[in-house]
Amino acid sequence: MNAMITAIIEDLEQREELQPLLPTQTWNVALQEQIEELNSLGSSTENLTLIAALHLRNDSLDISHSYAQQIEHDITGAYWHGIMHRMEGDYSNAKYWFWQARKHPVMQRVKEKVAEWLEQNGQATDNRSDEIVQSFQHGGWNSESFTDLVQMSPKLNEETRQILVHIQAIEIATLFQYTLAAVDNNF
Repeated sequence: MNAMITAIIEDLEQREELQPLLPTQTWNVALQEQIEELNSLGSSTENLTLIAALHLRNDSLDISHSYAQQIEHDITGAYWHGIMHRMEGDYSNAKYWFWQARKHPVMQRVKEKVAEWLEQNGQATDNRSDEIVQSFQHGGWNSESFTDLVQMSPKLNEETRQILVHIQAIEIATLFQYTLAAVDNNF
């Protein structure tokens, strides 16, 4: 893997808390410039997808969006585009992009990982979210239902919101590994 990419990932992994569902500011402003330097590696779809993903992981939603718009023809780009819109609170737009990415191979893996994590950790105490979380435990997770929960998150209790934060982290980490593998195969 490229040393610049490795350094950026190491910086992102220094983050002590998981990403918020609806970030309001960039996590590490200094990383934005480092991520932008990855443009020197070329403008392949895989590279632009990685840049969009890294900006999203840094909570630089506007910059991530500008890259997502360049790769929206790609199923992985569409998936990142959907996550970005969900994180900015544009839920209908997020659902549109998740629909575009509905056959992405990562979605099944996320579904499995979410179910595993919830079996071990998830116990929501809010009735409505508990129903959805229970359906996620039995393999019912999907980006659209998760988007609905994120949309209702301000009305949910803190314990349930933290479950959602963990589910989002699983989704982002799984899609990021897929994105990174695509870049590694492209070098």
